[in-house]
Amino acid sequence: MSQQPNIQTESKKNIKDSELPVPRSQGKDIPLNPLRSPDEEVFSIPSPDSGYALKLIKPFTPMWKDNHKHKLITKVVTNLVIFQASKIGRAPTKSDVIKVIEILKITDSDIGVLDKETLKKCSLESIKGLHLSKLFDANQ
Repeated sequence: MSQQPNIQTESKKNIKDSELPVPRSQGKDIPLNPLRSPDEEVFSIPSPDSGYALKLIKPFTPMWKDNHKHKLITKVVTNLVIFQASKIGRAPTKSDVIKVIEILKITDSDIGVLDKETLKKCSLESIKGLHLSKLFDANQ
């Protein structure tokens, strides 16, 4: 026969609230970083949209898969697709991918504006390809 759990039938008393004051945030008079307008931000750190952008880009990756920097090119294209979509305030779409590939002039035989110097500059950026976002402003 199994042993029954030791359950006490007495009700427990409520724990009394502490008489000590609760510490409150004093706040700061001056914010550490000045507030920025949403128009000044290019786009945020890659979010769940980046995973969806990668899924949209996958059919186009054979265009640059033979290049030795294919992973960097994929990151650059992904970030630019996210940038393009975030300018409008929505998730990336296939039309964003097509637009980015057209602006970068990527074809089956050529990686367009992503030459050796441009890719080197992209590799040094924290958000790969951020400097190429100026191409979108020029085409608007």
